[in-house]
Amino acid sequence: GPQPIRRKSIQEGEDILISETIFRFKAAALPFSLRIERISHRIMGCTGSRNTNEVEKASLYVPELSQLADMLKESLRGNFETVETKVVQCPDLTKWGLAAPGICGNPRIIDIGGVPNLLDPKHHDTAFFTIPQVAEDVGLKGAYVYGAGAASSKVVGVNAELMPTEHVSENCRCSRYSKVLEDGSHTMEKYNSSEFGLLANLIACDGKQGNVVEVRAKKRIGKDNFVTCMRTGLAKGLQAEDEKNEKRFGTRQIGIGGVFKVKSGKVRGHVMPDFKPTVMIDGPEVEDWLQFYEMGPDLTCLSVFLTGDPTIAPSNPNGLDLRLEHTHFFSQRTNEGGHYHFDTTPDEVEYVGYFLPAPDVYRVANAFKRERIVAEKKRREEKNSRD
Repeated sequence: GPQPIRRKSIQEGEDILISETIFRFKAAALPFSLRIERISHRIMGCTGSRNTNEVEKASLYVPELSQLADMLKESLRGNFETVETKVVQCPDLTKWGLAAPGICGNPRIIDIGGVPNLLDPKHHDTAFFTIPQVAEDVGLKGAYVYGAGAASSKVVGVNAELMPTEHVSENCRCSRYSKVLEDGSHTMEKYNSSEFGLLANLIACDGKQGNVVEVRAKKRIGKDNFVTCMRTGLAKGLQAEDEKNEKRFGTRQIGIGGVFKVKSGKVRGHVMPDFKPTVMIDGPEVEDWLQFYEMGPDLTCLSVFLTGDPTIAPSNPNGLDLRLEHTHFFSQRTNEGGHYHFDTTPDEVEYVGYFLPAPDVYRVANAFKRERIVAEKKRREEKNSRD
């Protein structure tokens, strides 16, 4: 697989529902757990100019690691024949092809851009970001950043999947990208840039080794994929706990970042082809456009998931428009890589992973919010023209 590059001086099953109504609310009037901190930052734009984008921050619930281990075991045990979870010292993840040895130290979840940037060609040449700038904008300059996103079409030449793993302060990058070739096959190559495009779901942290939750699961007997099973199971666990304590469900959400291996078995993954020249509608059209492949085993997976959006409230039904689950993978031995959907060999599959909760989620350059503002402006203009 790609070796670290030293620099001399980077949704499954989600629905897009863009409302024409803008909901406004005062964060100070909400319960503490629902308050959104709005931060004005600058993100690097595609032309090198600096464009101001809104950065919003919300708090997440962080359970004790021992409690999280128990919750994850309960989440998975009905879906896999064998499940083991425990708190361990994070192993050296550079052996899995990552740019830092660990995933600990000031972790934070970052949701950048969004699917509307992919759907409309007018955003294909404007929605670009850089990993060092995003790390700085969430208050962790020089961070180690990993996750799932879209490659910069300026760097690759076409639309492509991105598997970012970059330790900014160490000038170390082990990122990969996967693209569809003209014959319909796919390939994965080194990604020698910090720039990415359109959207990303990332974890920023110090990249240190520390205590994490180790999860091992073998032989899938249920219908859910590994990540969805953990995510929905944690949500159910939170709901049950809140109901027991007579708390309203929805005020607490858990966000997780982690890395896992598909040790054996194969998975179904997609790779985005090059852009369509026309506006796409999310759903069947996008599903038909994506290229699906069976890949594996021995895949390193970079995963970000949340039980829900902690900011959703009656006065703010869209919340932060958070993507709740996003996982990309790559192989260190072959040219396979892409977006993880589910394993295709349930009797053979074996997962092992290391996960850590984050106390905060940051929303950068929310594309869904932008589309609502545009729609509202258009509606007002049409109304004024009729009047």
